[in-house]
Amino acid sequence: MNVTTMTNAGFKNSASAADTKEDPRLRQACADFEAIMLEKFLRMARESAPQEGLLSGGHAEQMYRSLHDQELAQQMAAGEGMGFGEMLYRQITQQHYSR
Repeated sequence: MNVTTMTNAGFKNSASAADTKEDPRLRQACADFEAIMLEKFLRMARESAPQEGLLSGGHAEQMYRSLHDQELAQQMAAGEGMGFGEMLYRQITQQHYSR
């Protein structure tokens, strides 16, 4: 079962002004928003995991993990991501161009 296909099914079949007009700044802002959301999800998942291991932790490890989560989220959003950015982009453009 492909969640992305199910989620985007309503968007693929609808012909709207959002499908014909492109706004690269809005698309980038939506991708950036998706990256922020993904980073929050990754941080919450990491905080819920046990903290025992070979490394003792400390400030340097926290900083590294934070930067790693941020970069991972940006890379995920730059690809297909989870579809949040695309859905947000389509919703905003549909509302904007339907006026």
